Amino acid sequence: MKIRTKRNGKIGINAKNYLTVGPGDYPCGDNLYLIVAPSGGRRWLFRYQRKAIKDSMGLGSARDVTFGDAKKKALDHRRTLANGGDPKEVRDQARRAEACPLFGPYATAWRETYEKGLKHLSSRNKLKHQIDVHCKPLHRMRMDEITTDQIIKLVLGPIRHKVETTRDVRQRLQKIFKVAIGDELRRDNPADYETRIEPKMGKAPKRGRVRGHHKAMSHQDVPAFMHKLSTIADQSARAIEITALTVARTHEIQNMRWSQLDLDRGQWDIIGDGVETAAPGETEGGTGTKNSYDRRTPLPRQALAILREMYEKRIRLRFPWARPRWPDVEQHDAEGAQGNFR
Repeated sequence: MKIRTKRNGKIGINAKNYLTVGPGDYPCGDNLYLIVAPSGGRRWLFRYQRKAIKDSMGLGSARDVTFGDAKKKALDHRRTLANGGDPKEVRDQARRAEACPLFGPYATAWRETYEKGLKHLSSRNKLKHQIDVHCKPLHRMRMDEITTDQIIKLVLGPIRHKVETTRDVRQRLQKIFKVAIGDELRRDNPADYETRIEPKMGKAPKRGRVRGHHKAMSHQDVPAFMHKLSTIADQSARAIEITALTVARTHEIQNMRWSQLDLDRGQWDIIGDGVETAAPGETEGGTGTKNSYDRRTPLPRQALAILREMYEKRIRLRFPWARPRWPDVEQHDAEGAQGNFR
């Protein structure tokens, strides 16, 4: 059979002659090379350069991998390079995932199953945020390789100052590894609190003088608190008054609209799904309710008096407050104002 050659005199490799050419290195395009040894052995090689460093990786024997399959692999590796990845790292991760699932895909599969039993959308969003954001450093690690020290250093340590968040993430991790034990992927639970986490991390750090939630205000102090609150002209004080009188959630107060209020009947109607959704990275928010159910809240006469006075001033066309999200101050500032009266 006559071997076709290119204009430069080199032999052109194709699907018909790659098993018959003699010893040498033959470029096949797309960074793919056919390496034929003097002994007759032949293999595919992918050569590339990343970050000014030359490297190569084998794609298998030419007797096991066809010319077409080798070209497809080379194209996939070129796409990986174009996206900023390393073909070797992608190959190694795939091999490791075959031996034991990586945490990322395994935890995502668990979340998709577990969240079916969660009633509220905010709970599902919170679970997704914990797995995709807080546990992201573990995503490329094998389930049987993760240790307690890695969980503390990569996941729990950076968020330790957020006591409730740390507790919730640790509990999620404990459940995931408990399922992994049932699937025979490992024998121990590196996220177990009593035997693994607590002996190394200790108790949660204090936030100022108080650990955990602030002490609740006594019901005997509420009248004096509300009276003093009414003497403050700031809009944040009005927002706190409405919050206390309606027992509504903070994000519902923030997104209150005149169109939701019926001041004649003394009613506040909130559509469950809302017009706007939660902000990126937030577990709840927007103009709807936490459980996505429509809700009608009766407005006490004190709340009606406050809202009618604000309506007459027409502070905003759509929002009762001076700003769409919160009156003149951020949420933590308004919550801090309430703490000053304790």
